[in-house]
Amino acid sequence: MVSSLLFDIRFPQGPLSLWVQAIWSAQIPLNQQGVTRRLVADAGSGILFNLGEPILVDQEVWNDPVMFQSTNRQAHMIHLPAGANLVGVRFQPGMGCLFQTKLAKQEDATSTLQTSEFIQSLFVRLKDCLNIQERIDLLDKAFYQRVSRMTDTYDPVVKAVELLQQSSRVDLSNTLSLSQRQIERQFQDRLSMSPKYFQRLRRVRAVLLALKIEKNHGKLAELAIEYGFSDQAHMTRECQLIAGITPKRFMKSRLLD
Repeated sequence: MVSSLLFDIRFPQGPLSLWVQAIWSAQIPLNQQGVTRRLVADAGSGILFNLGEPILVDQEVWNDPVMFQSTNRQAHMIHLPAGANLVGVRFQPGMGCLFQTKLAKQEDATSTLQTSEFIQSLFVRLKDCLNIQERIDLLDKAFYQRVSRMTDTYDPVVKAVELLQQSSRVDLSNTLSLSQRQIERQFQDRLSMSPKYFQRLRRVRAVLLALKIEKNHGKLAELAIEYGFSDQAHMTRECQLIAGITPKRFMKSRLLD
């Protein structure tokens, strides 16, 4: 079945990639059926610009023109109706809250992200763009220019995230010269989760990404060991808890798409 979803995505390169993992656009033509999709947790956060019809996230109506998506700890179901027209920025883990804080300081304001002069000007300019590529180009350039004045020479949370994605056995307190308590507090402040939960979330996400490749469908036990689970049953429990779906049901849903 051909999907009615018109989707495009760009993964920034260079300095912007430290802050932003993706810039994306999603549209459903007015004469097409709506689409429902599962959003797998990635520990990231984002800014969503809604240029069309209201959308549903876990049965809750989202109709504000600009919305900040808080750190994603669990899977969500999103429904895009006919006429949906979205464009968004997906931050790297821990960088969305930092962006908001630094943006407020730059603008010398206590206003919310939705009323930020920078964000509001982008929303107006996005409405004037003629196509998806123009919108993605606009956000890529605007956020690159903005974050180039924000980047710190050393950020322990960014370093911790990088290390945890490379290995689950790294000793953060020794590597970062911070106490375990300091690391836990900074993770809670920026990601609203502990380093341990972050590892669990990213491991589940990695498994589901691997299962998008059909040749892996018969290798669940092998994948469980490869991604650090004690066995296939452990992997199944973690996927159900964090992503809201088991590996087998995920594979079946992919075949039906």
